[in-house]
Amino acid sequence: MTPGSKSESHLHDLLSAVTDAIVSDDRDLDRIVSRYALSRGEIEGFLRLIQGLHVTLVGVQPSRRFAQRLKTDLLGAHQGGVIQRVRYLPPRVQIAAGVALLAGFMLLSRRRLRLADGNEISVAS
Repeated sequence: MTPGSKSESHLHDLLSAVTDAIVSDDRDLDRIVSRYALSRGEIEGFLRLIQGLHVTLVGVQPSRRFAQRLKTDLLGAHQGGVIQRVRYLPPRVQIAAGVALLAGFMLLSRRRLRLADGNEISVAS
């Protein structure tokens, strides 16, 4: 083990202990710092950073819908049909899908009418 890696490991252990203390609302950080034979001034920047992160980063509960979708994505479970998948798309995409479906239906019905009209003319001749 090189001397640099030993001091790095020592610093990692110290930062881990300080982080655990801050998360558990232990205010006696000097006791933890003294265990690692460092002065508080040497790690003051780390302490401020850890405390700032603790204050800034707050826990968030995901919505039930997000958790369910994540579970199905991760497990690869079979999702419902087309309607089930379209239901979770953004509104713009839903509208575009509806318009495309309607346009396709209109084109097919128009083509059938044209073919039906062509058959009637040839039968009449």
